[in-house]
Amino acid sequence: MAVHRNRVIYQSEALFISPDSTGYHYTGKYGYGLMTPPINADQAAGGINEKGQMVGWKCGDAWPEWNADGSDADYAESHGSIIKQLKRVQSANYGFSINKTDINQYGHLSKLDSIVVESPTVNLDFSYYLLDGYNERMLEFVTNGETNTLSGAMSPELYQAGNNFFILTLPEARDAVAGDVDLDERGVLEDKTVISLGNGYLTDYSVDISVGSIPTVSCTVEGMNIRSDIGETGLDLPSVDANDGSLISNAWYQGRNGECRPPNEAACTGLFSLPAANSGYTGCDDVPALRPGDVVLDLQNKSLITTQVTGSADRPLRGSAHIQSCSISLPMGRTTLQRLGSTFGFSKAIDLPLTVTMTINALVSELKEGNMVDLLCGCDEHELSVKVFDPECFDCVTKDGPLAVMYTLKGARLESENITSSIGDNKSVDLTFSAQIGGADDGGRGLFISGKEAPEASIPGLPPGWTGLGGKENTPFISEVPPDAIAYNPSQQYKLNRVIQNGTQYYIAKQSIKYRN
Repeated sequence: MAVHRNRVIYQSEALFISPDSTGYHYTGKYGYGLMTPPINADQAAGGINEKGQMVGWKCGDAWPEWNADGSDADYAESHGSIIKQLKRVQSANYGFSINKTDINQYGHLSKLDSIVVESPTVNLDFSYYLLDGYNERMLEFVTNGETNTLSGAMSPELYQAGNNFFILTLPEARDAVAGDVDLDERGVLEDKTVISLGNGYLTDYSVDISVGSIPTVSCTVEGMNIRSDIGETGLDLPSVDANDGSLISNAWYQGRNGECRPPNEAACTGLFSLPAANSGYTGCDDVPALRPGDVVLDLQNKSLITTQVTGSADRPLRGSAHIQSCSISLPMGRTTLQRLGSTFGFSKAIDLPLTVTMTINALVSELKEGNMVDLLCGCDEHELSVKVFDPECFDCVTKDGPLAVMYTLKGARLESENITSSIGDNKSVDLTFSAQIGGADDGGRGLFISGKEAPEASIPGLPPGWTGLGGKENTPFISEVPPDAIAYNPSQQYKLNRVIQNGTQYYIAKQSIKYRN
């Protein structure tokens, strides 16, 4: 008797993200992205299709050996995937809505039809435990602590086409981590399914830290397309071409029996294969999650009525309020930019100006002198910070270990201070600070994030370019190149874009539809 699946739970799922949605989701021998994986380790690219896209494997060729976990050195470099798994994910909710316009006419009571006249909306909400800034960097935040964290999200070369998100699901009662590799070894990839969201744009990012809870991040994403597939290797990308709204891939599909459907070599060739899922936890010496007891806030005592913490030490100002929770909210409303000739938008631009808000709840301890009139005439701007340290054993000195992640709010002003007192409850105060996000060149206003994992990137703290398996950066980074140097490879498919950090000039090779002249 055939047994059907009863349910899907968190055990069998994993969430992945690609740093771009334009199609180049494989790494070739020389490190740049390909539309399809190469056939062997010596193949750089199998040619260029009619859309000018570089391809490796072609329909009709034997499907190249796929080494998802990177254990085979002969294939790990040339068959790498730029897709990355997000860590410590706690929830993921997704769906779509299509708005249609009814077509009526004289002589008919009911409508003739309903047609799509505006871009559909795909939504994804997910949350994860705050860790070391890795997830933030994958979401295209800058995490070096020196550059405005939204510089990547506001740079057209990074955000214009959005990101692709992938939700892997394994059979019931199988862990996504161990079961993923096991099913590969058994050759039963059809037991896996992938729901993929194309052209996803982050529209809300918030951090919640409170007593008795693990620090958690919540994100909201808007996309342009969503699809579901059987298997996880050689599948069509869900994204659309921002230039004309056409599909990035609709031709070369590796079926269960190895067939290609339809065998149209002139069509699009954007495929993806998910890397092996992993736990991201190496054992007792690793950090499973951050704790509220390792959080240090510095409010510089900038409240008006209540005494607040000041300084970055673990011993706050004597008599200061006892902070119970802190939240950082960064809403990024976006406008879908559309034009005639395409059902989909060609981008989702952030609505500016943009404001970040920090809200603190604390138990009142002592009051201080203050006058609201002074706030009306003053123009003081403050620098507030939230530091979260790695968990450490108890000792004579605490908060002396590695800093996992730090949020700094620069150019902040006090917006409100509300005190609550009632029978049976402790007297508490709610503070709200806000600051406007500045540009990449503005170091005095906005939100700045510093993550422990940032130095591990090829250019510390910057969003990923084309990356391979095991965190390996396959894109060549070159320093000390003349500022006006623009270099192209012989196929004219990618160029070196200049990035400046700490006075050093780097060049990153980016290959994509949107980067071609």
